[in-house]
Order: sequence, then C-alpha cells, then structure tokens
Amino acid sequence: MKLKDVLAGAETLFVSGNVETEIMDLSEDSRNIKHGSLFFARRGLKSSGIEFARDAVAKGAGGIVSEEDIPGLTVPFIRVASISAAESRMSDNFYKTPSKKLKVVGVTGTNGKTTFTYLMESIAAKAGKRAGIIGTINYRLPETGSNKTEEFSAPNTTPIILEIQRLLNAMVERKCDWAVMEVSSHALALGRVEPLHFSGAVFTNLTQDHLDFHKTMEDYFKAKAKLFEMTSPQGFGTVNIDDPYGKEMMKHSQAPVLTYGIDHPADCEAKDIRLEPSGSRFSLSIKNKTAAVKLHLPGKHNIYNALAAASAAFSLGVSLETIVSGLEGLASVPGRLEPVQCGQNFTVLVDYAHTEDALKNVLESLKPLAKGRILTLFGCGGDRDRSKRPLMGALAAKMSDYVIISSDNPRSEDPEKITLDIEVGIHRVELKNYEVIIDREAAIRRILQMAKKDDIVLLAGKGHETYQIFKDKTVHFDDREIAKKCLR
Repeated sequence: MKLKDVLAGAETLFVSGNVETEIMDLSEDSRNIKHGSLFFARRGLKSSGIEFARDAVAKGAGGIVSEEDIPGLTVPFIRVASISAAESRMSDNFYKTPSKKLKVVGVTGTNGKTTFTYLMESIAAKAGKRAGIIGTINYRLPETGSNKTEEFSAPNTTPIILEIQRLLNAMVERKCDWAVMEVSSHALALGRVEPLHFSGAVFTNLTQDHLDFHKTMEDYFKAKAKLFEMTSPQGFGTVNIDDPYGKEMMKHSQAPVLTYGIDHPADCEAKDIRLEPSGSRFSLSIKNKTAAVKLHLPGKHNIYNALAAASAAFSLGVSLETIVSGLEGLASVPGRLEPVQCGQNFTVLVDYAHTEDALKNVLESLKPLAKGRILTLFGCGGDRDRSKRPLMGALAAKMSDYVIISSDNPRSEDPEKITLDIEVGIHRVELKNYEVIIDREAAIRRILQMAKKDDIVLLAGKGHETYQIFKDKTVHFDDREIAKKCLR
C-alpha cells in the first residue's frame, strides 16, 4: 500500500519525503523491521524514539512516524501529536478495517475472560464457525483449509493495536467468522482498541484489581464500560446481572443486552445446579428454552463463564442445542484448576487466581470436594496493586487449612516486602496457619511434601505462565513442571 493511503485521515503535523513510497508492514519494534516497514518511533519511559528510528532506517524501514523531530532521515518522515492515535488510524487503513469483516466479540471483566474465550471457541467448532482467539494465554488462529489451530505466544492480555489489526487481518484471510478477544481495562483506558468495530461486548464481573493503574474502582469500572460504549447498536451486549456492577454496565450499552445469572432473574439462567469434583450439572435456560448441561470445568464461577458464553453465542444466532454441545465439549483450560497427576494419592491443582475474588471462587469450589485438607500456595505480583495483598492473605488463611506464601513475579520489588504485605492480612484475622518460603520451587517442594492422602494442594497465581519476572531478569518457570519434578 502506498504511504499516502496509509496516512489517509490521520492527524499529522508534518510530512516529508515521497508519499508514493510502498509500505509493506507496520511496526513499533525496531528489532522486527522488514524492508518497507513503516516504523512508529514510540518514546519510551527512559529513552527517546530517535535512536530506534535510525536503527530502523538502517534495517530498511520505508518511513518513520514520530512525536519528535528527527533530522537527516533518508526516508519519508511523518510527525504526529500522538503515536497511539497515529497507529490506530494508520493500521486501520493499512489492513483495510478487518474488524468490519468479522463478528468481533470483546469480553471484559476482572475474572473469567480466558475461560470464556475457550468456551466460545468450543461452541464455534460445534456450530461450524471458524473462530480466531486473542487472549491471555495465547493467540489462536485456525489454519487455512483445515480444522487445526495455530498458536502464538501472548505477551499481553490485549496486544498493541498494530498486532491486533495484523491478527484480525489474518483471521479474515483465513476465512474466520468470529474473532473473540479478551479486552483488558488497560487497553480500554489507553485507547488501544479504539478503531475496532465490536459486534458484541461481554461483561463477566468487577472485583478489586489493577488499582495501581486505575486508582479507584470507579475509574476501573469506567474503563471496562468503554467496551460497551464502543459496540455497534446493531450488535449485542451480555452482562452478568448477579455482579454488583451489572445493572450499571447495562446503561453504557448502545446495543440490546442479554443478561445472565444464577441468583437473580435473567435472560440466561442456570438452575438445578449440582457441583461435582469433575465439573457441574445444571439446567441452562435461555429465553424460555431449556436444556441440561454437563460442564467439565469445576466450580460455580465456571458456571458463570458458561452462561456468559451461552449468552454471547445465542446472540450470534447459535441454537441452544449447539451451545450445549460446545459447553460440554471443552475438557479443560490451561492453568485454570489444571490437575497435575503423577500417581500421588492427593490432588494437585494449578490455577491462575491472582485476585482476592478469583482465589475465593477457586477455594469455594474446592471446599465441598475436599476429603482431606486444603493446602494453598500463592504470592502476589510486584509493581501491581498493593492493596489486594493483605486481602488475599486473609482470605487464603481463612479458607485453607495451611498456606505457604511465596514469590510470584516480584518484578522490581523486593519479594520479602511483598510477602510482608500479604502477612498483614493474615495477622488481622489472627491466624497462624502459614509459613513464608520466598523461593517458589522450594515452596512447591515443601507443600507437596506436606500433603497427605485425600488432601488438595492448590498452586495459585501463575497458572499457565511459563516464566518468573525479577528485577533484572526473566527466567523459565512453570508451576506444572516444578510440581511434576517434585512428585516424581
């Protein structure tokens, strides 16, 4: 595409060079520059974009976009007031608005987003639809001409707009019908998804998290609500009416809203619930149509996730019979109550629960299943909301027979200071059923050595993650691998 076409409608302050130049790719990472790439020289927290721009030109970039003046360039230069706004408009031009060629369903909420995407993917397969997924664990695209799925690593819950547009364009090329994506509050607050055309918005729940970024629950809610404000009036909204923020979220939707719930009357309901060790059974009712469901994902919170997916799929025109087949067709979700089995006579589960509400949901689902004790290992991430740490500490101590506090992803913080914040909550509830082992591998080894017949060991916080982030390095670390190593 010619540069002049990429720039169409974008707000620019200055343009120099040949706008007839052919642009072959868009990038804001100078390490990934191809010949003919248009490079967005984003200013970093500690660096100017100028040094990266010159490096990009040396690697064959066909043009540079920057908020700063960069003299002496030998390629077209475009100065803009906002790199983010420029990326939004120019990527939409370059990829020819792929979100209009798909049914794009965005899901937002504190917990449940990833499981929702897996359930939607399963329903799509049963409905004969091709679905692409943009989520926390990975990005998944159906391969051209087959039912196989290609997976890509996911560095962020919601990637930058250049990557989103590239993925959506790939879905169009692979003849996808649906694009189902997790939309984080950060992405919404920072305008990372502004140019997209959403056909559906789904709200799972809102509990305390990310207050290091949003500062207040009101701001956190407002960020989530933007997804509903962006959704086409011809599309649909899906809202958890049991959540305290559900009714308020409905007010932000331009599209018709389908509600779902268990405790309050809703358009989509689960009744006659039976929780079992391997999942649950319930009666699914949508708009006066009813069917029995055997869900393989344990816990009441997963029934909510199933209701969210059922509501969204129903809004997309999928029959109740097909929805049930899709819900029942999903066996598990990576890092979500994922079992680790090496022949031991106790249960080991790995879960991503890293908020107070998520940990509460998991422990509540395990409580009625436990013949022995519940032993919980968890930590809290560094450089993230500190206020949730004592809350999680108190909850874990009250709902577990024993707790080991360990390191999660400490990032730039001292792991010992993070554990002290967690201990504050345990001291408030006057419990002493815990110990602190900073080294996570040693902590996992210790809690598995403690386990006896019929106990349940919960390794919480990291779930599907295969790394641990420290101040000066990122190392390979997978709770599932470590647990298997210790059990063997």
